[in-house]
Order: sequence, then C-alpha cells, then structure tokens
Amino acid sequence: MKILDLIKSLLFVLAIIFIFFNWKISIVLFLTASIFHIIPAGPNPLLSVITGFLMIGGIIYLFVDWKIGIALIIGSLLVAKFRLWGNKINHEYYNEKNKNYSKTKTD
Repeated sequence: MKILDLIKSLLFVLAIIFIFFNWKISIVLFLTASIFHIIPAGPNPLLSVITGFLMIGGIIYLFVDWKIGIALIIGSLLVAKFRLWGNKINHEYYNEKNKNYSKTKTD
C-alpha cells in the first residue's frame, strides 16, 4: 500500500507541475492518480469512478466530436451495466453461501 500511496502522491504533484507546461498531460496524470487512489477500495468503487470519468468525458467531448462523445457515453453505460451485473453475481453468491453456512451451523 505504501508504494501505491507513493505513486499516487507523485502523480498528483506531477499533475500540478505539468499544469504550467501542458494541461492535457496534467489532466491525464490527475485522472491516473485518481484511479490509483480508488484501487484499494475495491472493484465496485473503481468501476464507479471509471464510469463517471467516461460519462463526463463523453459529455464534454460531445462539443468537440459527437461520434467520440457518443462512444464514450456508450462505453460508460456498458461499464455501469457490467458493474451492476458483478454486484448481482456477488449478492447471489454470498446469499447462497450464507444460507449454506446457517444450515450447517444449526445441524
């Protein structure tokens, strides 16, 4: 975890420094640092952040090139659908596991 925190901090500092030279690189560094920040929280929050980034990027990119904007929005919807599917599978698995555990515990 300490290495991940070090990488995250380094990326944030580099993002602040690169604001003065190239704002596009600064945005990429900031987004990468944000993803490194959310990795320890698990896959569900990580997919949530990626969905948000894709949706925001798609909405902003609609004004530049509508084809890429629509593609990013569709990508964010697909990631959100995958996230919901994963949550459903986890819920079913742990519900079944808890039912089996409670049956063996009472026997």
